[in-house]
Amino acid sequence: MPTAAVDEVAITTYIGEIERVLADGSPRKALLVRAKEPPSIDVRFPIWELPASKILHERQQVWVHIGFSGYRRAYRKAFPDEVIDGKVLSHALNRRMAASMGFGYVRITPNSRGCNSSSGFSEQWGVALHGTPEHAAANRRRNASIHYADLAALMVMLDIKPGGGVMDAVNEGQKLVRPRAS
Repeated sequence: MPTAAVDEVAITTYIGEIERVLADGSPRKALLVRAKEPPSIDVRFPIWELPASKILHERQQVWVHIGFSGYRRAYRKAFPDEVIDGKVLSHALNRRMAASMGFGYVRITPNSRGCNSSSGFSEQWGVALHGTPEHAAANRRRNASIHYADLAALMVMLDIKPGGGVMDAVNEGQKLVRPRAS
């Protein structure tokens, strides 16, 4: 599940077609992307039983530049009929972490405020880790075009609180991505 892209070329190469520019600029600030056909769902994984899992394979996705602050307006422009009152728009990868890893765009999804706030602890770890000179150099060497979701990011996209501390909720969340015995 892609959560960040280095630039628009990476978006069109690995994620899908840019259907519409939601906020212009240089670089463009917000994009409505029509994702490529997702792989078929493997029903052995409990994650697909959650009604919220449909967000993972949404064909239309909003991607925003990490420095853009008008992402709520852009999301409403993309999905004018979707009710997002009482929700926050969560960056699938923390913007500071994305910047330190060399990514310019991140996907946004609507989440409850509690879920979004609950991910702060893991994001602080990530920002601290990727902000070190050693990790910054390693990220440059990797030259990755796309960043894929880890379990904590998937849980936030599903609007499941990953929790704080030692992230017991994420440890429990591992059950969602382990296949059932056939």
